[in-house]
Amino acid sequence: MYDPAPPLTLEDVLRVKHPDAHRWSPAGRWLAFIWRDWGDDHLWLVDTATGEVVQASRAEGGRVTEYAWHPRGETLAYVQDGDLWLLRKAPRGCTPQRVTEGVDVSHICWAPDGHALACVRHGAVWLWLPEPGTVRRLALPGRVVADPHIPPLRWAADGRAIACALELPGGARHVAVVDPAQGQVVWKAPVDEPGGHFLWIDARRFYYAATRETARRREHYVVEFDAAPRRRLLHVELDPKGLVMPVEPQPSPDARSLVFVLRHTGWDHLFLFDLESGWMRQVTGGACEDLGHPQDAPQWSPDGRLVLFASNRTDPGHRQLWTVDVQRGTLTRLTAEPGTAVEGRWAPDGSQIAYRCCGPRDAVDLWLVGAQGGTPRRLTTSLPERWTRDKLIAPTHVTFASARGWTVHGYLYTPPRLEQGRRYPALVWVHGDPMHQVHEGWHPLYSYAMVHAFTQYLAHRGYVTLAVNVRGSAGYGVAFEQGTYLAVGVDDVADVVAAGQVLRSLPYVDANRIGVWGISRGGHLALAALTKHPGAFALGINVAGVWDAEAWLRWARRHHRTAAGYVRARLGGDEAAHGEVWRQASPRHWVAQMQAPLVAFHGTRDEAVPFEQLDLLVADCVAHGKRFEAHHYPGESHVFSRRATWADVFRKIERALARYLGTPAASGADG
Repeated sequence: MYDPAPPLTLEDVLRVKHPDAHRWSPAGRWLAFIWRDWGDDHLWLVDTATGEVVQASRAEGGRVTEYAWHPRGETLAYVQDGDLWLLRKAPRGCTPQRVTEGVDVSHICWAPDGHALACVRHGAVWLWLPEPGTVRRLALPGRVVADPHIPPLRWAADGRAIACALELPGGARHVAVVDPAQGQVVWKAPVDEPGGHFLWIDARRFYYAATRETARRREHYVVEFDAAPRRRLLHVELDPKGLVMPVEPQPSPDARSLVFVLRHTGWDHLFLFDLESGWMRQVTGGACEDLGHPQDAPQWSPDGRLVLFASNRTDPGHRQLWTVDVQRGTLTRLTAEPGTAVEGRWAPDGSQIAYRCCGPRDAVDLWLVGAQGGTPRRLTTSLPERWTRDKLIAPTHVTFASARGWTVHGYLYTPPRLEQGRRYPALVWVHGDPMHQVHEGWHPLYSYAMVHAFTQYLAHRGYVTLAVNVRGSAGYGVAFEQGTYLAVGVDDVADVVAAGQVLRSLPYVDANRIGVWGISRGGHLALAALTKHPGAFALGINVAGVWDAEAWLRWARRHHRTAAGYVRARLGGDEAAHGEVWRQASPRHWVAQMQAPLVAFHGTRDEAVPFEQLDLLVADCVAHGKRFEAHHYPGESHVFSRRATWADVFRKIERALARYLGTPAASGADG
């Protein structure tokens, strides 16, 4: 018989931690990182020589969101509950000192010589000068805007200029260069749509990208600040189906080259651009993606000889670290453990690499490996003791056919003990952001790692889960990622329904007790599956998904432009020319067909999908007499940030599963 007392509890799920944002100290001994702990997030340091792990931020303080090493010493600035703190001689030199109180700062970055720290407060740029300890506001002609994945402030190498992203009165977006001494804009250029990185190559050369034509065209520029600013076009990307969010290019240590991640060959590969000759050449290739995720930019070795990157060239659901010799083209594989190794960071002396790694039986942790590979060394342990390896359920990789003959990939999780003759309830899990992918096992991104922990818990409770990479996901080439072109809410939903059919075909799954759930885009697809394919699922669970895509796009063109440009490109760009395509993207138009019950969750301060979407969903379900539950969380963001919120969400999901799908011990369709 199935044991109703699972080895893992929900409290065990809520104790899994997640190291993030790791960076070397300038001297190269300490590695700083934020250990995310369901909202109780703190700044930690690990001594890479001894393995000692030390908490740096105040234990009694609130959530740490960001930090920055002083460029010339073991001093850390960090933001805790919106306030700026300073820790000198980290980690034991002194007690952290509060620099600001109640001012809500963000996006901190030191000047290269450490004479000032720039930050953003309520859309304005402020400078904190440690000597004499004063704060000064720069009077700019607009407000600083920050894409979630693109830093809004960048210092020039000599500290004499700051680049920033500005929104001018009227809504126009510009990239601007500011003289911090005078507080004046010395140069600016329109970028039309966001989604382009900007950075300094050296003290006088500045790179930026502008995305135009509804994410179909991206222009890459260098501006040279000599007697007068002079702009030069480096490269143009074109794609009639829309360009994804770009990966930040990286200047070589000698400032002669930029390494880009481009998809001209149908896959994400590395390209080297020579700034002197204007010649671009491809340095990696193959039917693989040489990219861990969109924020995992390739990294130059300190000597400028090698470029470090993550790639799935060994398995589409794995990522490993590789280097390429940019002159010889020689590839070297550095990691080999099954799973995902991403975000490699060179030690300042180039002798070793810190990275984040996870796998089928290992949660995300920080690891070290030598510059030439070798045996890796674990630096952190994020799983509590009760998560023993024998309790971790490794998934099975599955593929299946879907609409238009496409092959879709997924990972199947089953209870640890399947009883002969019993049929279990099951779930299709759909990930969020279309530029990501479910990997084999734990995931390096925080939101997906949390869901993975909950999936493990559900498996121990007796639920089967198929985590699916619907078309539009990363990992399988440009053609697959663009598989939703003119078919958002159609072909990707067909993949979700096909995943349900896979579960229905399994002898140990109850065909009448299959649900679907997801977060963000996954929530949107769960909603679309319930409304467009009534009868395909017995329950739908939506966390922060879009109900009315047309209303969301109107909002996103002002508040979330990068995502809006991507989605509009997939919808053909022009609503007037593709009205039915746009309509197909909104589940609300089919609400009258919905048969299965729906459970929805949303935060009131969601920065990616406004809370209005839950209001619209509730109004439509009430008007059409549908079975639903709606739960809102005051002050919560798109990916909920508080342990108490997640505890409540997970408990409500489990209760909904028991209510609408039955408990695993309940009799199945076969009696």
